[in-house]
Amino acid sequence: MRKIRLAWAVDTPPALPGAEIFLAADQARHGALVLRLTPGEPIELVGPAGLAPARVSLVEKSPPRLAAALTGPWAQAAARGPRLALALIQSQRFDWAVEKSVELGASALIPLITERVKSGEARPGAAKQDRWKRLAEEARKQCGRASALDISPVTSLSELTAQAENQPGLFLSPTGPSGPPPETADAPILVVGPEGGLTPAEESALTQAGFLPWSLGPTILRAETAALAALAVMMARPA
Repeated sequence: MRKIRLAWAVDTPPALPGAEIFLAADQARHGALVLRLTPGEPIELVGPAGLAPARVSLVEKSPPRLAAALTGPWAQAAARGPRLALALIQSQRFDWAVEKSVELGASALIPLITERVKSGEARPGAAKQDRWKRLAEEARKQCGRASALDISPVTSLSELTAQAENQPGLFLSPTGPSGPPPETADAPILVVGPEGGLTPAEESALTQAGFLPWSLGPTILRAETAALAALAVMMARPA
């Protein structure tokens, strides 16, 4: 039986078992009118402290209102997946990468400005960054992930290398070794360039900062495809 999940705002203080939670209008509408939930039905809440079992306590259809009572504690596993530093690419493709990075276990997403990022993509506004957070939360609800994806502010490559001191990661490069990813510390940063890849100067800067080059093979992949293929390989590696 498919588990029904509804989202509770991540910026809300976590409630204790037994508490009744009124969901936001969009979630109430989805539960009451699309899922046609009725009082007493079990659901799972995706919220600020992870996942929690709950039971529908109130449903009203006009206007839509929905409340649920927590029936157990919040469960949240620490996010230990790679941190994906993905260069800013065409908007719809970046949106897709946000969703799939949640499903594939990335612990963080760092929107990255590099030399070959197109000028129209290099300065995403607040609305677009809010959209990424909404997409990440919807993906978390869909896949049942306990931890939220940490989405950083837009970052330059020089800022990234300064922040990553003594925390070496990987960067995708056609000159790197193919096969299994090089060994790194837990939750490494994975750097993926835009269309056209990273420049030689950028690869040199990453190498000097301790990052290791890695290749996914001879096939030329789109940036978002390469990022997600690399995440899948990294998450499949034995601990």
